Amino acid sequence: MKITVHGTTTQLIGKEVSVGKEAPAARITKLDKTKNVIGMIAPNTQLIIAIPSLKTEVCSLGAKKFNDLVKQFKKLTTIMVTTDDIEFVKEYKNKECIDSAELVIDEERNFGKKFGLLISEGKLKDRLARAVFVIDKEGLVAYKELVSEIVDEVNYDACIEAIQMIVREKKKGHTHENWMSV
Repeated sequence: MKITVHGTTTQLIGKEVSVGKEAPAARITKLDKTKNVIGMIAPNTQLIIAIPSLKTEVCSLGAKKFNDLVKQFKKLTTIMVTTDDIEFVKEYKNKECIDSAELVIDEERNFGKKFGLLISEGKLKDRLARAVFVIDKEGLVAYKELVSEIVDEVNYDACIEAIQMIVREKKKGHTHENWMSV
């Protein structure tokens, strides 16, 4: 997979994640420095937002916008993943009042590789490409957007629409046959 960084074509490292397929499990570091796994099956629908760097204007605005947009969803786990240093992210979270999403760090670049988002070269080498994934409770990727130019924003409306559809959708679940009744 490729994106452009200020117009220059750049290769991404990792396996491409496709809509309709199982989301990979990826290790991340929480702000309290504990490790956790995101992706895969979870109790709630997950919105995973890959952020190149909260130190840039586009990324910072996107994080704040998503923080406001997801407040309407009670059964949504929103995770913003970045490769910024942990101390900066802690300060950013408090200063910008990010309270509807969990900010986490891709310290080992495990998330970037598993989701095919790790930038391979240039001044953004080892940063994440800008992307969003909506993963349903069964662990399937229901929506994906990989932004083709790093300085562009995601399509917030399409992402929120996908979340609304997934949250409203009722899965039938497993039913047992009534084989014992006469």
